[in-house]
Amino acid sequence: MKAIEVVTLTKVEGANLNSNGTEGVIAVLKKVRDPVDGREYVRVSGQSVKYHLRQLLKELDWELSQIVPKSEGGQKVIVSLGEPQKYIDDDLFGYMIAKKVNGKNATLRRTAVVRTNGMVSLFPYQEDRDFGVRYDPSGDNHNIYETEITTNVMRGNFFIELDRLGVFKEGLEVPKLEGLEVRKVKDATGREVTLYVLPREEREKRLRAILEAIMQYHGGAKLSNFFTKVYPEVMVVATLKRKIPVIGDALRVKEGYVDGKLVLDVERLKETVETFSDNIEKLYIGLFESRFANVDELKKAFEGMKNVEILTMKDLKERIEEMKLGE
Repeated sequence: MKAIEVVTLTKVEGANLNSNGTEGVIAVLKKVRDPVDGREYVRVSGQSVKYHLRQLLKELDWELSQIVPKSEGGQKVIVSLGEPQKYIDDDLFGYMIAKKVNGKNATLRRTAVVRTNGMVSLFPYQEDRDFGVRYDPSGDNHNIYETEITTNVMRGNFFIELDRLGVFKEGLEVPKLEGLEVRKVKDATGREVTLYVLPREEREKRLRAILEAIMQYHGGAKLSNFFTKVYPEVMVVATLKRKIPVIGDALRVKEGYVDGKLVLDVERLKETVETFSDNIEKLYIGLFESRFANVDELKKAFEGMKNVEILTMKDLKERIEEMKLGE
């Protein structure tokens, strides 16, 4: 098992999860335009999602790397401590820091172990706004403002490189470290490099923590006025033999409701899973069954596939709590 891919769907209602600044007196949503159909889709940036995942990790009692201001090239920048052996967020989300190493100037950089494109809506943005008022204490110049909001189904994509989780390269990512397992390996050029490896138990704890944070995801802009549920209603977890994501946009719902419930596009998901089955070690599909109209169709479609499990979200949570690296 080299990697884990996670894809989620969540319905949000009347929300502005990621503002994109203001246009006049309107606080606009972050959006992307599809070049094929020409329509706009709501987006939550990967940076925003990672910020809220960090906050969730803190709520799960993980100590986070301190964010500190530093001067680089005459300018002040905000960076973390860059100590992935100590802090889970430096390990999972990476960093780039100019610092002294053995008395010399160096740039330590770590590519994120957890990759994400944030969240993108399945359905185009249909213009909807909410109005508010900034009151003038004198009572003369009240100011009406507008906020773009959306009710939509958002898809989140995450990719976790398991062979790099809790593993740090000397020189490029960290200075010489003491007290950790040391491995000597060849890089792509054939040069020998030194890796420092956290204990397996700690690595697995960090893996389970990020999966739990994704399952409990919560956060967004303007929640005081536009509070909404953001945790997944369906979550696909694929353990992969190679570091190649396969699920991507295959997880989606169809337009319309049946008895007030969402309808999964089962055929689209099944076709993708069958096509890339040689790379899928295990596939877990967890969902709140009461919120989807075609759960029986989903179960029947994957019947007989030994490496696919259809679970309730409660059961998927238990699987995550037992997750191993599988090395």
